[in-house]
This record gives sequence, C-alpha cells and structure tokens, in this order.
Amino acid sequence: MAVVVGFIPTEVGFKALAAAREEAEQRGGPLVVVNVLRAGVEEDPRHADEQQLEIARDELRRTTVRVAFRQETTEDDIADVLLQVVEEEKAELLVLGVRRQNDLARHLLGLTVQKLLLSSPSDVLVV
Repeated sequence: MAVVVGFIPTEVGFKALAAAREEAEQRGGPLVVVNVLRAGVEEDPRHADEQQLEIARDELRRTTVRVAFRQETTEDDIADVLLQVVEEEKAELLVLGVRRQNDLARHLLGLTVQKLLLSSPSDVLVV
C-alpha cells in the first residue's frame, strides 16, 4: 500500500522522509514524496528547489520500494493538495513532519496539520 509524505526541505522534513521510507518498505510501497508550492510566493522555506530534491532522492536511492516525487502548486490550502494526493494514490498512510519548538501543541493544532489529521482517509503519522 502507498505511503505519502508531505515533504519540506528542513531537518524535520528529512526526518519525516526517513520515517515514510521505513513505513513504505514495511508495507511494500510505493512511496510518494509531495512538496507543495504556493503559487505567487517566491521565497518560502517549504518550497524545495532542485538541489534539495536531489538530496531527498539520494536519501531514498537504496530503498526497496518504488519512489515518486511530485511537486504540486496551489493557490489554495496545502492540506487540500495533500489530501488529493492521498486519495489519488489510494494511500494507506500519510506522513507529516511537525516542528518541535517550545509549544508542541501549538504546532499540532496548526490549521494544515489539524485539517490533515481530521480529514485524511488514511492513517496519519506525525514525526
């Protein structure tokens, strides 16, 4: 069964990528890596450039499952894009990285993560 990971090119994003790889291997894959770009927003640390995507590809080169990378652009909600990919891929699991700062609850209840936790048709793993 498919595993989808919402990927951002940060330390926590790479931790989520590693967790997603492990889950995909246990489940027999495939692994779908999704980076969502906001239309009209040039500088956003969540946007992965080609070099960052290549680093992510390198991290996954030795995996035993098929890996697909998708970069989606939206003017709307990032959560909606990830939910659409989960449905298209018939994913069994959605993996998300959440920044751990002083107030973890504040991040867990962020609008994007909250919507994904409540709306995903698949299980959700928060790393």
